[in-house]
Amino acid sequence: MRAWQLTAFGLDNLTRTDVPTPERGPGEVLVHFSAASANPRDSQIIAGHFTPNVDFPLIPLSDGAGTVAAVGDGVSRVAVGDLVAPTFFPGWLEGEALADERKQSSGLEVPGVLREYGVYAEDALVKAPAGLSAAELACFPCAGLTAWTALVEKSGIGPGSWVLVQGTGGVATAALQFATALGANSIVLSSSDARLERARELGATATINYRETPDWGEQAYALAGHGVDAVVEIGGAGTLPQSLAAIRHGGHVNVIGYMAGAALDMTVFPLIIRNANIHGIGTGHRAAFEAMLAFVGEKGLRPLIARRYGFDDAPDALRDLDAGGFQGKLVIDYEA
Repeated sequence: MRAWQLTAFGLDNLTRTDVPTPERGPGEVLVHFSAASANPRDSQIIAGHFTPNVDFPLIPLSDGAGTVAAVGDGVSRVAVGDLVAPTFFPGWLEGEALADERKQSSGLEVPGVLREYGVYAEDALVKAPAGLSAAELACFPCAGLTAWTALVEKSGIGPGSWVLVQGTGGVATAALQFATALGANSIVLSSSDARLERARELGATATINYRETPDWGEQAYALAGHGVDAVVEIGGAGTLPQSLAAIRHGGHVNVIGYMAGAALDMTVFPLIIRNANIHGIGTGHRAAFEAMLAFVGEKGLRPLIARRYGFDDAPDALRDLDAGGFQGKLVIDYEA
């Protein structure tokens, strides 16, 4: 079968090769992949910026989707022909991860999805709601679930809530779409007026160009009237002070990325004054994934796909991911 393997750190060491098709055993499922999506974590792993502990060769990318090609004895959760996606953490089924539930993750400790076939325990797969394509389903295991965990699992967002979303990438766009579908108000930050206009088309209540308004936290607080209920924090250390300025008393800051810095250097007073809740978000568990997909199906949501690439053009997708300047998700279509 076709696969991409990383033999050493660096995108130049990602090579297309042929490897044996894996064989299923009892309780296991053979998935024929049709699509994948790229996330910043994938790029960081490939570059060697995420962790030095990588067993080469590695098949990268955590997020993919395909159809069940065959099932082993005892499998009951899925059937041949089902459209499915592997979970990001195959061992994290529900609740808090208090033991080894997050020890293995797709595209790092276990092989990723940048291959034609994969074998998974049936517990590590979720079925798509009716109407989603493989390319659309592939956008949800990391970016979609991260946004869902932040807004629903941690922040309890619902009708009338206010959400501040930093940026217009995969997680941010999913958060905007979820907030809109949940009946919440949303404020979107970007340095691009064109992307802010698109965000308003997707349902944003208000937008702020953060280059024109460096103190965007105060403006977001005022727009919400009493401060926002939740922030989808993409910047990290560099933007956290503004996020704390934006939230209401008892509000939630969901730290997802660190594009503006990873090391915190701030006093605790803003945390105390706002009685703030700060959550580190690392995707989520299978039960949340299934709840999210049920919501997606109920609301008829579709992820925003910025660009599509063929299987042989996977490195181009990763280069474009690093370059930025797009809105939504970059998807690799295996049949293109």
